[in-house]
Amino acid sequence: MNIIHLETFIVVCKYGNFTEAAKQLYVPQPTVTNRITLLEEMLGQELFARGKSGKRNVQLTRAGERFLPHAQSVMNTLKMAKQEITHPSSFSIGSSIPLCHPLIYNTIKDFSNLNDHLNIHLTFLETSNVLQSSVDKSVDIAFTTSVIQKANYESYLLGSEEFSLILPASHPLAKLSVLDNFECMEEETMIVYEPYKNNVANLSERCFKKKLYSNQVGIIKNLITQHLGVSLLPPLFVEKEIEHNEMVSIPLSKEIQLTKMNYYLAYNKDNLANKGIQLNQENWSVQEVG
Repeated sequence: MNIIHLETFIVVCKYGNFTEAAKQLYVPQPTVTNRITLLEEMLGQELFARGKSGKRNVQLTRAGERFLPHAQSVMNTLKMAKQEITHPSSFSIGSSIPLCHPLIYNTIKDFSNLNDHLNIHLTFLETSNVLQSSVDKSVDIAFTTSVIQKANYESYLLGSEEFSLILPASHPLAKLSVLDNFECMEEETMIVYEPYKNNVANLSERCFKKKLYSNQVGIIKNLITQHLGVSLLPPLFVEKEIEHNEMVSIPLSKEIQLTKMNYYLAYNKDNLANKGIQLNQENWSVQEVG
């Protein structure tokens, strides 16, 4: 007995006709007849009562009726097993840092390149939702700007960045080597990236009369290039625009105090272990274990 015999038996049951079953299986009709005959010989029972008009029209015998659910069970089990070993694993990544940030983008790309069997799902998270998303297992790992201080959680520092003043390349102050104070910027509009507003709150309140807020990096970039304002951002956010001479990054002097931006990869060890996944930080591979 083999799987092909069981599959043929089920298809004949479905269509009640050898000829139609042969069409569905893309084989000659005699092949279907031979398969059913071999299966009956192996079981020692007739599975079909052939019709008077020929062997192509069939009905299940009592033995065939009893055998059908077992044949279906075997085929369903085989199908599930095949899906389990061939279907790519799913891995969910959340980030409160824009996914376009080169540090985050390149790390995600490393995950993807090292693990071709993974289906990776990307989700942007509000900073306040990072921990909850990990706790309720809606994400497997998260990129965040703060350490998650909770049992069974690990936070790995990916890198750090200083804030800079981001200007259009054609701005009158674009040639400054360093910004010593904001007196020259009093009439400028400050474009604030909302997830980082706490980091720049003191400066934006003291030094800028007008402010625009957005949680979309693309919108902020457009506003800057259209001379509708300037921004305080880690320069890697606009790396490509700087390379293309669309924007410039002016470092801030030591007298201007801004907290350095840290980027972390955070995850719950138990959540990954329950999925049979182990995170190897040395080469950013995601390995199935167990």
